[in-house]
Amino acid sequence: MGDYREFFGKNAEKYASSESHRNGKDLEILINLLDLKASYRCIDLAAGTGFTSIALAKKVQSVVAYDGTEQMLEQAKKLSEQEGVHNITFRVGMVEDLPFMDSEFDVVTTRRAAHHFQDKELFLREAFRVMKKGGKLGIADLVEPETDEGGNYNRMEILRDQSHVRAEKISEWKVLVQKAGFKNIVTEELVEPAHFLKWLYPIEENSKSGMEVKQFLERLSNVELKSMDFDKEKMILDKHRMVLIAVKS
Repeated sequence: MGDYREFFGKNAEKYASSESHRNGKDLEILINLLDLKASYRCIDLAAGTGFTSIALAKKVQSVVAYDGTEQMLEQAKKLSEQEGVHNITFRVGMVEDLPFMDSEFDVVTTRRAAHHFQDKELFLREAFRVMKKGGKLGIADLVEPETDEGGNYNRMEILRDQSHVRAEKISEWKVLVQKAGFKNIVTEELVEPAHFLKWLYPIEENSKSGMEVKQFLERLSNVELKSMDFDKEKMILDKHRMVLIAVKS
């Protein structure tokens, strides 16, 4: 398993220019479901290049963009300046160990990042701790299809990006979030058809990782490919994403 800081450090500029990360439907849904108020103080965990932080900051009092990779936060600073957004504070650190007081934030979010977390239960406990009573948790992330019982989707993701840990199923996320103490869990699933090369980005097709992914897919049976929603003939992968909202009651 690779160090996520190495992967994201060298690909920070590519993520900053990603149209999918900037304008993905999951971001719109996440922001709408959170029902944000101007008085809110928010923290965006694993903020990356800051697209979610910026979207939050346009609607609330303040946002902390918190990420483990300095190069990603540097891109987030540049993008926020370009957007004329000045109510974001940038902090480097691990999501499993938040240097903040109990009940400090109204909203805790993370988008397109949780599949990199080493300990999702600890992340959720920390999110619960720093959140005010009545506060909201918002998670948007890729998920493993419920039909993929063999774990092949996650194996494929790890070959593409060795910092990938695990994409949970939506059913598994619900259990984890409830176990952490959150209530009123609402989820929405999005399915986005993506050509193999688009999914592979920012990895090059003929790179070592790209070739390993293609070889892995060649070894899978048609039943296994179907279970993970991959059309081998068209080279189309149906990417499953989840938006989850929950409340600290």
